[in-house]
Amino acid sequence: MIDAALPMEENPPTAIEKSLKDMKQRGVIHSKVSGRFETVKELPKKANDFDEMFNYADAFGQLRLAYIDNVRSIAPTPTKTKKSASAMGGELGFNTAYYYGFGLHLSAYISQTLEFLSPEKKDINSDFVNLNQDSFAYLAEASLDYTSDLFQLKVGRVKVETPYANSDDIRMAANTFEGAYLNIDYTNKLTTQIIALNRWAGYDSQNTLSQDVFKDLYPQSAGMAIVSLTYEYAKNSEVSVWYSYIDNMSAIAYAEVIGIYFVDGESFHIDYGLQASHIQELNNSNIGGDVLGAMSILHYKGMFLGVSYNGAIVDDGNYITDGFGGGPYYTSLDEASISVISEAVPGDDLEAFRIGAGYNLKKTGVNQLKGYMVELVYGELYAEKEKIKEKNIILTYKAGKKWYVEGIYTNYNSSFNDNIFDRTLFRVNYSF
Repeated sequence: MIDAALPMEENPPTAIEKSLKDMKQRGVIHSKVSGRFETVKELPKKANDFDEMFNYADAFGQLRLAYIDNVRSIAPTPTKTKKSASAMGGELGFNTAYYYGFGLHLSAYISQTLEFLSPEKKDINSDFVNLNQDSFAYLAEASLDYTSDLFQLKVGRVKVETPYANSDDIRMAANTFEGAYLNIDYTNKLTTQIIALNRWAGYDSQNTLSQDVFKDLYPQSAGMAIVSLTYEYAKNSEVSVWYSYIDNMSAIAYAEVIGIYFVDGESFHIDYGLQASHIQELNNSNIGGDVLGAMSILHYKGMFLGVSYNGAIVDDGNYITDGFGGGPYYTSLDEASISVISEAVPGDDLEAFRIGAGYNLKKTGVNQLKGYMVELVYGELYAEKEKIKEKNIILTYKAGKKWYVEGIYTNYNSSFNDNIFDRTLFRVNYSF
């Protein structure tokens, strides 16, 4: 919450910085650009005693309304099955003020089925419900936090953004984790993160347990340890190295160079990225391989065009992973990623390509279109004898910091299991 009595910033953001912030955080094409792993630091309120921690507490939340419709073709017959659902919920939580650097953070995630807009349970899409096809609410974030000029520490249920463990907020409940998170700011350009995680919940976590239940990251595993070093070598440009150890699963080394090159100020700039990942199999998990990737997004005024590539070398019987969340790979689409095809055909080397174009409609000069953006994305993912093709159409609307609306159409065609479907997802978010 902004206090109107606060003084104006000494160095307000430039027009270029405002434009980049608006464009790089929205849609599929910009999902892997600079800054997605950085920690956003806010100056917390300070309390003079324990009671004031709660007297000065700030409530926050996000109200979310969502609808999904999925029509799947069943080969070789022309039969189609339709699964749909609607839900209302979101996030509700609060932060206490900080006393001697310590504070509390709590947040509940909620998804309640709208029965008058949803079919019977046998025809309901399971993305918004638990395994019993019921609504849910659970305490997704609950942490004791400590902050100082040098480091920030969170212990409990936390949300993290790393290459192989991240929130991937694509339905009603983002992924959150149980563990501890430490961010150390050596300078304003050099940062380390040290993270230990052992359980998780959220949409991506579903297996034999519901998404609203915290479960082990990997069977018979003590959990995941992560350490990173990130250096911002220029404005909006950084190099980072990550090491993730998942007990009984894989040890993953990941490196990335990513940034923005300005050709002509706000009118013309290029996002770029290079990534490399080495996934070492542990305890015969069959999860291992090497992945290389590159991407570029060319911007001219309100238009942008993005291309990306990933290649994977995989040993016999092994496959690569997204980890716990959406994964880091540049070619990931709304549904498909290079790990999806790898898991289906273990041992095959892989290639993936993605191309997309978009337009920020506020650049038309029509005031009524301010806040709208449209994207068209196409991707192909190849194994030796199998292929996935996917098309996405994304329309988003953003009004200030409170309203965010998105509609995503996905056409998915997988040759190796005759998995063909058309999906429409619509979400409205109101943050407070």
